[in-house]
Amino acid sequence: MIIPSNRNPSVTSSRNPFVTSSLNPRVTSSLNPRVTSSKNPRVTSSLNPRVTSSLNPRVTSSINYRVTSSINPRVSSSKNPRVTSSLNPNVVSSIPGLYIFDLNREVIGFTVPANERVFLRFDTDAELLGVAVYARSDFAVVFDEENEWIGYWIHARNNSWLCFDTDGEWIGFTT
Repeated sequence: MIIPSNRNPSVTSSRNPFVTSSLNPRVTSSLNPRVTSSKNPRVTSSLNPRVTSSLNPRVTSSINYRVTSSINPRVSSSKNPRVTSSLNPNVVSSIPGLYIFDLNREVIGFTVPANERVFLRFDTDAELLGVAVYARSDFAVVFDEENEWIGYWIHARNNSWLCFDTDGEWIGFTT
């Protein structure tokens, strides 16, 4: 996968949450959902897709890629990185979406913007993993390919998001 150096946390320290404390939820409590309840979907019901149906793709068809063909990469070639090379980081160095990293700074996937509320998530081989849905400008709810809620992202700054599982465990980040 081709990652531009300005977005690579192993090269650019301002993208690395282990070097830049303002991106690290273990240091910056305002980014830690276990400390800041307004960023915890188990406490703040408006962020919880089990409570707020507008965030749940099983209930809201406009965010369900299986129902809405315009955001389905299997139907809409403009959303499919296997067909549209400008979306595929295995082909080009600058994509319109985000690179997804685990806590070891290994790239594990990328996103493709589907519409104003939905990101499609892909693995490094451009296989669809699921979606991320904006709940608000600083928070996105993450679902797997079966539309099961698996986690959430908290916006840190610019295009950096911190990735958490449903239990609030920090599992990765994006740039």
